[in-house]
Amino acid sequence: MKKTLIALAIAAVVTVPVGAWAGEKEGKITKWETSSRTVTFDDGSTYVFNETVKTETLKEGAKIRVTYDEKDGKYTATKYEILH
Repeated sequence: MKKTLIALAIAAVVTVPVGAWAGEKEGKITKWETSSRTVTFDDGSTYVFNETVKTETLKEGAKIRVTYDEKDGKYTATKYEILH
């Protein structure tokens, strides 16, 4: 039983593709472009929200945490949380 669980755990780790992990970033919004759905943080980093994310509560000056995927050096935000 124990050997089976270890083998399954190893198989799960090996089959996950590299780069499939989502990242997180916290920061203060210095620029929010509604038309392009792009947020810029106080450190200059930018994230584009995908179309499934509701962004009505985003505004400049808010502190948020985004969960994002990276592809080809671009960050796509998949969700966010407003921090207080």
